[in-house]
Amino acid sequence: MPLFQYQALDQLAKKRSGSIEAVDAKDAKLKLRDQGLMVSTLVAQAAVSSKQNLSGDILVAFTAQLSQLINARVPLYQSLSAMEEQYRGEAYHRIILSLCDQIKAGKQLSEAFASFPESFDSLYCSMIAAGESAGALDIVLERLSQLLEKQNKLKRQMITALIYPGVLAVFSLVIIALLVGFVVPSIEGIFAGKQLNSFTNIVLKVSGFLRNYWWVYFPILVLACFIGYKQFKSAQGKIWLEKNLLKVPIIKTLMVQAAVARFSRTMATLQAGGLTIIDSLRLARKVIGNAVLEKEIESAEHKIIEGSSLSSELMHSRWFPKMVSRMLAVGEDSGSTTIMFNKIADVYEQDIEKTLNRVMALAQPIILIVMGSVIGVVLLAILLPMTDFSSFAAN
Repeated sequence: MPLFQYQALDQLAKKRSGSIEAVDAKDAKLKLRDQGLMVSTLVAQAAVSSKQNLSGDILVAFTAQLSQLINARVPLYQSLSAMEEQYRGEAYHRIILSLCDQIKAGKQLSEAFASFPESFDSLYCSMIAAGESAGALDIVLERLSQLLEKQNKLKRQMITALIYPGVLAVFSLVIIALLVGFVVPSIEGIFAGKQLNSFTNIVLKVSGFLRNYWWVYFPILVLACFIGYKQFKSAQGKIWLEKNLLKVPIIKTLMVQAAVARFSRTMATLQAGGLTIIDSLRLARKVIGNAVLEKEIESAEHKIIEGSSLSSELMHSRWFPKMVSRMLAVGEDSGSTTIMFNKIADVYEQDIEKTLNRVMALAQPIILIVMGSVIGVVLLAILLPMTDFSSFAAN
């Protein structure tokens, strides 16, 4: 519903201001009048923007704090109201205020969350709905905060590990561009009128092309990147890209480990929250982050409905490691599937850290070798003619 910013006078003629959700301006005035307020100014606010959504560490903090308040037996509306007062002035305050209004109007918390899908996804809302039906909202919120924290930690590890190689690669490209675009042309005059070897000629011609025809290849490069981005954003393009990335040794290992860790941690949380295996799979596969592996889980869902088990279906999977299915089979036999999913997640989160360290260790020397090779080629092209004294003597 739209949000309205108001200024009003209460029954004691004191100025009041705030925000209220309503169908339209007339409905907003009626709601404020029921609260004993006389409206002086009422302004409709814009729709919720991406900057106002709860995400990352903010969502973790919100979930953890709400869990603590509910666990302390503070009623839901009072808990949200306390958080609304605390976060006034923040970009996401509007969402918390809307949650307060919806709970006050009699809505379930899961329904209120569902009205902001950009902040609270289907997994989040399903977990809250399960907690409400089981009367264990505080426990579910606590598990959700733990799940979100682990997901954020995993994301931070991957981003942190890629920052240094990324910066090094950009720096290398800048150095190469400066060499080819400025250093080589600045000394090209030295060789004017000289008979040069073919190797030096090639380097000078490449430098000249990059410098003189940038207006041709640069727009083509930008257009190619744009078309590629649009293509890979489509369902078919995404599957094609991820299928081919899964053929690259180190990238394949990293992608599978990250997918298994996210899937297992989410399954553990959903199973502990009381959801059925089918409902858990439908929600957990959405957080895998890989369309190819997601299709594997979707295929397993149909087989489980027909009477199979998840461990046996993952055993036939091309991408899921055999250790996952074996550990899961032990959990299914002993009735401790939730515990086993958590253990699988722990194992693969540790493996991701090792793989990332290995990637960093390999990426740095590879980038340096490539940069050094290009610099070496340029220097060699410059030095070779200088060793041919006969060409200088002839002039």
